[in-house]
Amino acid sequence: MNRETVASGIKASSPIMVSYIALGIACGIVLYDAGFSVSHIFIMSVLVYAGAAQFLAASMVVLGASFPSIIVMVFFLNLRHILMSASISGFVKNRSLKFLSLFGHTLSDETFGINYSKFQEGWWTPSEALVTGVSNYGTWALSTAVGGMIGSQIPINTMIMNYALIAMFLCMMVLQFVSKPHIAAAGVSIILTVALTIVLQHNIALVIATVIASFVGYYVDSIENRRKGGHKHA
Repeated sequence: MNRETVASGIKASSPIMVSYIALGIACGIVLYDAGFSVSHIFIMSVLVYAGAAQFLAASMVVLGASFPSIIVMVFFLNLRHILMSASISGFVKNRSLKFLSLFGHTLSDETFGINYSKFQEGWWTPSEALVTGVSNYGTWALSTAVGGMIGSQIPINTMIMNYALIAMFLCMMVLQFVSKPHIAAAGVSIILTVALTIVLQHNIALVIATVIASFVGYYVDSIENRRKGGHKHA
């Protein structure tokens, strides 16, 4: 991997790295407030690497949830990574198991958004995509550890931090409003998430809404492609 590839990957990921510093510190503070030590926070970020799930775990620990229930909820919350991995897998074919393992582990919502968009443009390489993922991954892990150290020294009200991750996801979502399939998937996801959360009163609503919205986006995209094909044929 040459220097230009590394520089290109870091440049693409730099906006997310900046946001990860702020969010990672916030997450570290929240986790420390929930009873995690600084070393445990760092290890959790290295092994789990899931911002939303780590915030969720902190909340569940505070509420006194059992360890198995936390694992189950984190698992269901991260099921969307299966869909993301399936969507982007075609761009990293014929790579070694070592490469794919690291690439898969460092995949996040934000990294997926960046890499998928650039792969669609046609000039992005798997190596650049890996650098993007690893740089974000390292930034997150170190930032959460710093957050834990800050939380251990300074008493901070963590209420406002509950909204930080939501704000970032909203920004990422708006940036994806580039086509009818994306808009349809986002609209269905918003409506279903709110409706199912009210009905089910459970975080599983997020998973269900995500899966259904993904199929809606795929269906709309298929219709768009058929229409384009029909126009070309005509």
